Amino acid sequence: MNVALMLRWVWRILRGEGGLWLQLIQAKYLRGAPLLACNRTEGSQFWRAIQRIKKDIRLGISFSLGNGKGIQF
Repeated sequence: MNVALMLRWVWRILRGEGGLWLQLIQAKYLRGAPLLACNRTEGSQFWRAIQRIKKDIRLGISFSLGNGKGIQF
């Protein structure tokens, strides 16, 4: 059940839904990096829990490129 709850929080981070708490996470931990590329393991209990379930996140995530005009490599 905890994994499902944490995945919901991750979904909100990836979608940019969160207001002030998301701004705090972005400033303190992400520092401009995408969530799945961030390897910071130190921090709050909440942040460490997110880091522990990254393998679960990667199992269920997919990306849609569309026509490719907005994608940069």
